[in-house]
Amino acid sequence: MGKFSIVQYFREQWQALPICSGDVGLKVVGLVGSNVGIGLEASVHLARMKPRALFMTCRNEEKCERTREVLMERTGDDGAGITLLPLDLSSFDSVRAFAATFTADARSDHGLNVLVAKAGTFVQEYTRTGDDWEVMFQVNYLSMVLLSILVLPHLVRATSSESPSRLVVVSSFGHFGVGKLKNAGQWKSVLETMNDKEFFNRSIMFVRELAARLPSPTPVVACTVQPGFCRSNLFRDLDGKWHSRTFVSLASALFSARTSEQGSRTLVHAAVGDDGLAMHGRYLSSCRVTEEDDYIFTPAGKAFSGRLWTETIDTLSKVDGRVPEIVKQYLRVD
Repeated sequence: MGKFSIVQYFREQWQALPICSGDVGLKVVGLVGSNVGIGLEASVHLARMKPRALFMTCRNEEKCERTREVLMERTGDDGAGITLLPLDLSSFDSVRAFAATFTADARSDHGLNVLVAKAGTFVQEYTRTGDDWEVMFQVNYLSMVLLSILVLPHLVRATSSESPSRLVVVSSFGHFGVGKLKNAGQWKSVLETMNDKEFFNRSIMFVRELAARLPSPTPVVACTVQPGFCRSNLFRDLDGKWHSRTFVSLASALFSARTSEQGSRTLVHAAVGDDGLAMHGRYLSSCRVTEEDDYIFTPAGKAFSGRLWTETIDTLSKVDGRVPEIVKQYLRVD
């Protein structure tokens, strides 16, 4: 079990990270959120490995086309194996449309060997999406879970005993701040209470619950990875707020922020690094398995995680009727 340590934080921030590479020539790889920051840099690394097919997403068609041009320029690739698809995680309909488009693509017949679910957002003001959820809650958690469930059959189809498929969900140091959950047992509804920007980083609990429900031996290695504090575009919605931008700039210098390229190495390691089975259900930091916050392992933490899973699946089952079918077919039932 782990606790956040400022000494450990700086030790990791200053640590040299490996640049992983893998034999992905016969694999289909997907990466969500590819147009800026660590997502773009991870896309460059993965494209240079020449997978059978590389599916990447941006919020809209314009960003997809621009990202495709950048990738071709930086990698020298002709783009034949690169597909960029629009995906806006603030819309459940967009997630469902992406899943349908991927399924219809002939190359998806091989399944999906790797999915890196990276896209995230940060906003200062409380904002609701068209689906009536707080925008960070939907983008960073609910839509990420919906996408993961909808592509699970593709991940299972591509797996082999020698090389299980991988689902990599990006998290952060923020999960160590679980103090707000200490009275969660008294909440009438976990999702309704957490539909507030004060709560974040539920992805670790989702991955642990998913890993516990996958059959053994697992066909899919599911893990979370935190890329460290990076100079990236996560805070792009602060544009126009000079005081906020100034604070972020000062924090980046004070807390030894990594470059986006350095942070992207952690995603690539989780996606193609050696000894994938050791990552299953675990939290990775600085390209190695490490311990999550102590609370997750307490009886209260386990009870909360179970409630979060149940309510999430129930809610998403109303969004897309395939969710309960996939859960029933591919996961163990409590």
